[in-house]
Amino acid sequence: MSYLRSKVILAGRLWFAAAFLLAYLFEISAGWFYVNRSASPYFIYAALCVHILAALSFFITRPKPRSLPGVGYYYPRLMALFTFFMPGIGLLGTSMTLLFSRIFMDSHGLAKEYKEKAFESGALDVDLPDDINAFLYEELDIHPIADILAGDDVGMKRGAVNLLRRIGSAEAVSLLRKSLSDENAEVRFYAHTALARMEEDYSQLLDKAEMRTKKYNSAQSHAELGAVYRNYANSGLPEINIQEHSLKLSCENWKIACEMLPDNTDYLMRLAEIYIESHRFAEAVELYKNTRNNPDLELESRLGICRAYFEMGNFIALFHEVETMRAKPALESSDPFKKVVYNFWMSGDSVYE
Repeated sequence: MSYLRSKVILAGRLWFAAAFLLAYLFEISAGWFYVNRSASPYFIYAALCVHILAALSFFITRPKPRSLPGVGYYYPRLMALFTFFMPGIGLLGTSMTLLFSRIFMDSHGLAKEYKEKAFESGALDVDLPDDINAFLYEELDIHPIADILAGDDVGMKRGAVNLLRRIGSAEAVSLLRKSLSDENAEVRFYAHTALARMEEDYSQLLDKAEMRTKKYNSAQSHAELGAVYRNYANSGLPEINIQEHSLKLSCENWKIACEMLPDNTDYLMRLAEIYIESHRFAEAVELYKNTRNNPDLELESRLGICRAYFEMGNFIALFHEVETMRAKPALESSDPFKKVVYNFWMSGDSVYE
């Protein structure tokens, strides 16, 4: 997936660069005809024609307004306008603007923060929420934004779209996709740009993680790559086939990390979770059964087995697992999320009583 996405971006940039090269060649030729117009009365017409070709050269790029709105659609058309209406200086000015913006401008927001956490810190960013209250508050933040997008204030909608890009959750992506059909063209443009930017940011994160994995081939680098693939798969951005492929690659990298560091229990738990998300329930249950004898992992392992049985629809096995948990002494955990789930299964109000 990362390779395909990077290939699309690279192809768009190469077409854009080729258009710039042609435009410069035509514009220089137009300048030569204009300077030497005294040699022939037709040179002035030749200069005009070649100048028009310089502007039209930007239309050799393959239009990709949905997948690559910047260099694949809007930039070439803006360059064509500047080149046509501002001979010479238009092409040079836009070239310098793009060059210096690429050098001096830096991106901020969710992708930047994630990049710092995932690759610059020594610790691995855990995917599960540490605080259930903070997790719920973050999810509830989406609902006021949905109300704004349902309104008529274009300025508020534009701000909501920018905020959704920074939130970056699957719910935020879902709202951005709905905004693509907004009646206001400006809102559609901002939503389209936000989704394309998020895709490109994840593509860059995956490229960097793959580069680190090839360079170091360590357990941590494979774990980081697996975490990025998992986050991308759960982001709501990819289509179903790419999402499944990303989860498969995430499983493979977490499995390699576990083989390199078999005593790392955190890696084992993350691998089991991704097995469930990938619908590889038998492998998840087997892994949890191997770790439930560890007192530190017993609660998480048993909850994982219950989740696997529930999602695969094996309610008989789930019933027996819950009864086994009830027959054992109460398990404790400092994680409030796990404690809530454990109390649910142990509750007398569950569906099994």
